[in-house]
Amino acid sequence: MFIVRTSLRHSSIHGIGVFLKEPVCKGQVVWQYDPRVDVAIPASEFDNFPPAAQDYLKIYTYVAVMDERRMMILCADNSRHVNHAGAPNLVDTPDGLQEIAARDIPAGKELTCDYFASDLEAAAKLGRENV
Repeated sequence: MFIVRTSLRHSSIHGIGVFLKEPVCKGQVVWQYDPRVDVAIPASEFDNFPPAAQDYLKIYTYVAVMDERRMMILCADNSRHVNHAGAPNLVDTPDGLQEIAARDIPAGKELTCDYFASDLEAAAKLGRENV
């Protein structure tokens, strides 16, 4: 879940993006996994969802290993709309449980992350190799 204030707007990258409502400093934690907001769904459960829900989960989850299990993480806040960038302004911590600012980011700037650093399904979702 985001621990900074954000808003959703049209993105020049893709569809909807997440934009800061306040500036953040390099190294500041911007997002952290919180099971009260971020739902971890075992990937083995995917086929048990109806097709419409599967379509939604393919778009709005990222796949990671948690407790040695492949999980689909569904964020219930604006973070599910963060777009991919090759030179993102957010980077994952080594444990994957937080994202920190890679540099100072002013208010109004779109937040981006590297899907290939956080999502085991990034290549399939983006339809290409690491860019």
